[in-house]
Amino acid sequence: MTTVLEDGSRARAPLAAAPGPARGADPDPGPGGVPLLPRPAVRGPRHFAASPSQEALWSGLADRTAPPVVLGALRLTGRLDVPALAAAWRTVSNRHETLRSGYRMHGGVLTQVVSGEPQWPLPVSLAEVLPSQVAKAIAAERELAFDLARGPLARLRLLRRGPGDHVAVFVLHHLIADSAALELLVAELAAAYRGVLPDRPAAQYADVAAWQRQRSAEGHDAESTRYWRRRLSGAEPAVLPWDLAPPGGAEHTAGIARTLSFPLPPELVAKIAEAARRHGTSVQVVGLTAFQLLLACWSGQRDVCVRVPVPERGRAGEPPMLARLSEAVVQRTDLTGTPSFGEVVDQVRLTSAWDFAHHGIPLEPVAAQMRRPGLVEQLGHVQFGGVDAPPAGGSRWGAVPWGGRLRAEPFAICPGPAARPLALLLRHDGQTARFAVTFDSALFSEARIRQLGADYTGMLTDVADHPRERFR
Repeated sequence: MTTVLEDGSRARAPLAAAPGPARGADPDPGPGGVPLLPRPAVRGPRHFAASPSQEALWSGLADRTAPPVVLGALRLTGRLDVPALAAAWRTVSNRHETLRSGYRMHGGVLTQVVSGEPQWPLPVSLAEVLPSQVAKAIAAERELAFDLARGPLARLRLLRRGPGDHVAVFVLHHLIADSAALELLVAELAAAYRGVLPDRPAAQYADVAAWQRQRSAEGHDAESTRYWRRRLSGAEPAVLPWDLAPPGGAEHTAGIARTLSFPLPPELVAKIAEAARRHGTSVQVVGLTAFQLLLACWSGQRDVCVRVPVPERGRAGEPPMLARLSEAVVQRTDLTGTPSFGEVVDQVRLTSAWDFAHHGIPLEPVAAQMRRPGLVEQLGHVQFGGVDAPPAGGSRWGAVPWGGRLRAEPFAICPGPAARPLALLLRHDGQTARFAVTFDSALFSEARIRQLGADYTGMLTDVADHPRERFR
């Protein structure tokens, strides 16, 4: 597919190119492989430059009516030692600089200010509530602003519903955390509460931020920026088949997010895994391919773009850091020329390799260089994610043992505004799989989403069973 570049020239969009030794991006050592900054033993706070992705998020905070947060809740039943929990929170905070930090502009640069105080004033609070008041209390925590300059940007609120019955509400600002960071925080907090803690992470997020900025200063990001400008030239947002009132242009107010979950039949899971092996790729790529083909069926588009998160937690065997490490790419697939299902899987495998090799820069600076304002944001209105399935009994972070007779289980949270109109998350473990669809309830009815679920299951079957069939 030939596209017009931002500079007016023409080139074939890199929709089917594989990264080779000569053109592949520089190896990314990952968060655990970055150089460590000097940390002299001085009293008072330490100052470190923030990361490019934090700067990109910071620039849009003034336009938000509520803080962007990662929110989770656990119901803790049994004897809870509140002072021990506060001590565990302090232990975890001393392990991760992000939990002891505020952010402010200093000399025109967004700066992470890390407290050096050993007794950091931790925001662990306890409130007595009636069971009927819990949902309202959690919603209030979602809206409660952080003092960004002073910090910290994480808090734990305990809601006591009765004897031996608490709800722990975790709130982390997106400047310092993603959903994987919440899982890590709860796992480490539970371990510290039991008196067990893994090794301290060698690198902190300030080290990652300095490494990223150094790479940018040395010109390493220039090639990635050029790549994304070429990659996104001529791209159009996915046309979504909402069946309720369509958004009124840029002024559309997001409705409440809802999620519906769908299991996949065991025989289909086996077929998808076999298709992934046949094409030398992952189940996630097969799932992404089917999702983009489904979007094309709905809309008639033959150039389909989907936002795909790219999580990073560090190298295997190294203690993970608590930080905002998940970036995202825009995965663009060319369906012109009636390709076969198998050819589309191969294309997505190859272009994903290119995209992931260039994911080290946030797309917001790229968006500022595009001629069409808001394009990158619009391309992210539909999202696909693929992750390993959680263990039996619920989410990873809800299944962490706390010791003694204290039992933890995820506590359902009233949904907030939808982050985007549509997102699909495929969870699998090689034996079982299910996918969840999160949607803007002001745009999609439940009936439409259930039809989406059925259609996606059918498309997965077609991709797995009929790799030579042509997509029309």
